[in-house]
Amino acid sequence: GKGIQGVVVDAAKLHELGASDAQELGYSIAVGVEVLRTLTGAGLSLAEALEVVEFRYAATDEQFPTIAKLRAARRLWARVAELSGATEPVQQRQHVVTSRAMMSKYDPYVNMLRGTVAAFAAGVGGAEAVTVVPFDAPLGLPNAFGRRIARNTSSLLIAESHLAKVTDPAGGAYAVEKLTDDLAVAGWQELGRIEEVGGAAAALADGCVQARVD
Repeated sequence: GKGIQGVVVDAAKLHELGASDAQELGYSIAVGVEVLRTLTGAGLSLAEALEVVEFRYAATDEQFPTIAKLRAARRLWARVAELSGATEPVQQRQHVVTSRAMMSKYDPYVNMLRGTVAAFAAGVGGAEAVTVVPFDAPLGLPNAFGRRIARNTSSLLIAESHLAKVTDPAGGAYAVEKLTDDLAVAGWQELGRIEEVGGAAAALADGCVQARVD
């Protein structure tokens, strides 16, 4: 009733283990499906269950794959909602975190460039919230300078690059649309593989998700 997303589906954790974009998508949607089953089984309506779920994805310095992954994720979640019987259009809530796996420990200052590109891609891809990991995080606890640069990255992209002014600025570009289509198909196939073994909980328990990532 207060608009709080009480459940976070954290696909960024799988990304940090080495998952591909398609595996990250399939895993996130599979966990989302498990969440819907649990919440509706506990007495919530489908609409109420959909309202309390937030998805967390990783953004990398591979700009176009990141944009396409976020667009594909929304498409897949909307399809799940449709197949589940939702009568209203569903918008997937996305909190995107810049990738820790892409960051360098031995040349940390280049991480500022990587984080900026990743945050830009997250904004263009339509993320509602973006967390920029401080460039010096691989060295341990980030210092004040690292935290300030991380905060300012988002502020500059919003205030000076006006990323929040345009809805889906990459939409209609052939390369982005094709990559979105391809990732949506591949992510749906990953979802199918997880469902075949009994869903996300079963797939995590028997290690098949980790095995595919490995």
